[in-house]
Amino acid sequence: MSSMNQRGSARNGESENEEMKLLIAELQSVKMLLMLQALAMGYKQKHLASVLGVSEATLSRMMPKGFTKELAKIIESRSLAAAQGAR
Repeated sequence: MSSMNQRGSARNGESENEEMKLLIAELQSVKMLLMLQALAMGYKQKHLASVLGVSEATLSRMMPKGFTKELAKIIESRSLAAAQGAR
């Protein structure tokens, strides 16, 4: 194989590698959004960790800092609003 073809193949491999990295990053973002949505819907962190096959500690590390506390506030305010609306 000529050196020109080798360079072209290497660039092609680099391009595929970059595409794979972008795809993995996008999938990780989608996974995070789905996890956050499940938590916002009221699923417990323990249950979500079990479904994902990770420990609760690992799941906590995956979450943005302070997210759980903010989520608890949102859920509480929704519950209060729903209770007041039912009166």
